[in-house]
Amino acid sequence: MIIQTKYLGEVEISEEQILHFPKGVLGFENHYDFVILDIFENHHFKILQSLKHPEIAFFIINPWDFFKDYEVDIPDEELAKIDILPNKENNFALFNIVTLGQIFKESTANLLAPIIINLNNKKGKQFILNDQNYTTKHKLFPQGTGE
Repeated sequence: MIIQTKYLGEVEISEEQILHFPKGVLGFENHYDFVILDIFENHHFKILQSLKHPEIAFFIINPWDFFKDYEVDIPDEELAKIDILPNKENNFALFNIVTLGQIFKESTANLLAPIIINLNNKKGKQFILNDQNYTTKHKLFPQGTGE
């Protein structure tokens, strides 16, 4: 299947790549189906692209590429909403949405609301953490780095 994307033009994807967010993502609760696209020039960043609305796309990162001490504590009942169950072998991925700055080194990550994808059933959910240590605009590059 070929989809139109915000940043990469037309891209061919397979059905297996489609992710379903039963409640959408924050601010876009009526948009349910997305795909994660690689940015070939940069392995640290990916794009979470809406299938039906090319203008809706988010840059995302694996938070541990930038924040080695990032800790996520999500209640089991929240994880169960996308069939990630305690005491069961789960295959999942976690990402954070990034806002690119006018100057790249000013880019920020939303560490307060990670996105978790159950890789077995392709369901995703964005969670709001109850953690005062994280913000929605956490600098990706501490002062003096990222140049």
